Order: sequence, then C-alpha cells, then structure tokens
Amino acid sequence: MMTEVLYREVCSAIGLMIKQESSTHTIHEMLFAMKDSIGINHGVVVMKNIEDDYLRIINRYNISAHYSTSYKRGIGTGVVGRVFFKESIVVVTRKSDIEDYKDLLLEEDYEMAIAVRIAVESRSVGFIAVYFDRAIEVTQELKDFLIAIARLISEALRIERVTVLLNELRDLDPSTGLIYYHCFHQKLHDEFDKSRRHKIPLSVVLMDMNNFKNVLNVYGLDVAKRLYNELANELKACIRGIDVLGRYGTDEFILFMPNTPMDKAEIVINRFNESLTTKRFTEKKLCTTLSIGIATLKEHDTLDDLLTRTHVALYNAKVTGKGIVECKD
Repeated sequence: MMTEVLYREVCSAIGLMIKQESSTHTIHEMLFAMKDSIGINHGVVVMKNIEDDYLRIINRYNISAHYSTSYKRGIGTGVVGRVFFKESIVVVTRKSDIEDYKDLLLEEDYEMAIAVRIAVESRSVGFIAVYFDRAIEVTQELKDFLIAIARLISEALRIERVTVLLNELRDLDPSTGLIYYHCFHQKLHDEFDKSRRHKIPLSVVLMDMNNFKNVLNVYGLDVAKRLYNELANELKACIRGIDVLGRYGTDEFILFMPNTPMDKAEIVINRFNESLTTKRFTEKKLCTTLSIGIATLKEHDTLDDLLTRTHVALYNAKVTGKGIVECKD
C-alpha cells in the first residue's frame, strides 16, 4: 500500500513540474503533499544564495514566515556539510549526536529528520529536510522516494535556470573572465567522454575560499568580490594552458586538468596553494587560503562519480583545516 501511495506522489510531482508556472509553486506543492503521503510535520527546501553564499529557506511547510526570512547560515561541516559534499541523504533522530541534532534544528524540537541533497548538473545547490514528531521506519523505499522528490526539485530549479541562461546568452563571467558553471560542465562532459574513450587521465579540482564570508561581513560585498576576482587572476596565472577553470558559486572555483593523473595535478595545485602564503589582495592587503579537493577519473566512473569524489575530497579538506589540499582516490 505504501509503495502505491509513494508512486502516486512521485507521478503527481512529475505532473506539477511538467506544467510548472514557477519552481516556487511546484516545490511548495511537493512539500505540502508529503504531510499526507509520509506524515511529515514540517518541511523546508534550503538553497545556497548566489549573492552571499549563505544558505536560506526558499520554501517551507508548517514553518513560520518570520523564522523562514531570518534563517541564514553557512554550510559548515556538520550534517548540512555532509549532505552537500559527502552523503546524499542523512537521517537524524533525537538519539543522534547532539551537534548533528542541532545542525538540522529549526523552530521546534523533532523526533526524526531526513535531509536529502539537491543538485543541479551534479553541483550541490541545497537540500530538502523533512521532520517527524515520531520515530518512523526509514525503509529503502522511503529513501528512494525522498531522493526522487529531491531530484524532481532539482529538475524544477534547472528548468527555471535554463530559461534565465537562455536570456543571458553568455558563457563568461565579465568580472573574472571565468566561464560560468553551465558552460564548464559541458566542456567537462566532453573531456570526460574523450578521456574514457582514449583511456587517458583526467583530474577535477574544487576550491573553496576559507575567509570569503568573514571579508563579506567585515568589509562588505564589493571588497569580497574584488578579493575573489584578484584570486581568480592569480589562479589563472598559475595553472597550465590546457587546464579549464570555471566559476563555481560565490566563493568557489572548479578546474579540470586534461591528461593529468593525480600526482601531477597535486603538484600544480600545491604549488599554487603555497604561493598564496605570500600574496596580499585588494587595497585592504588581505590574505586568503583555500580548501581544495582533487579527484581523478577511474576506469568505470560516470561523470557524477568523478564529481562526487571531488566534493568528498573538498569536504575532507574543509574538515581538516584551512589551506588544506585533499585527494580522493
């Protein structure tokens, strides 16, 4: 019986997405419907804001408007960080580690919460979290259902974003000269296919600025943007001509290195990372560090596999400390 209910719920969500007028309406209807299908008491969709890189609630069920508008936080390295970088779904109960419990806490205590990653073109952009006032059995069927809903939310957001991109008609970020992620992803897809076909190495690198938010909070958005732009110029000067560098969010960079195994990629990235210790940026003479994750193509990888390992490597670097390079086999 439960299988039939969840199947109908997924079909209904697909129907909403196909004829959506806006992703906001589509996502709200999906959240609202889960109170009946799986018995949630609260639910939120949280996304990374492209202007300041903080997480914000973009849609909610049974959460107050006041709390929703005041919610603002970083990704961190707790449950939310794990969902973004390491695990696609995480279950937390009242008996879980207290820090994990607090990391998903919203307005009210809960008995159980399940958080699921939302990704667009293999890039983590947010998560959906659903809350229960009682412990329930988390079956594989339930996990598959929530992952399917998260993917449908991802697709609703992607459709809306594609419309915006078609209107923009450009691939380059004018402030940095870096290619936007949608263009980077297509280039990476092509390089991935070539690397698999000819059995040549391919490495992908994710880099996250450790102090962007501190600079943003202390000096303001203009200085934070200048820091990012100047760091982008420094990075472009240090990589090789064959490497392809893209903009990845507000304070992140993504790079792929064709025909480059892990050890060679690590040499290039470590050289750049070490050079940052002597560099100062903007008129404020700011220093900065990067957390960096590197992964290399394996024989039976899909592109998602490769990008997932890169995210895990970045997560491990952020957990270890600032200015750390981590490689994921």
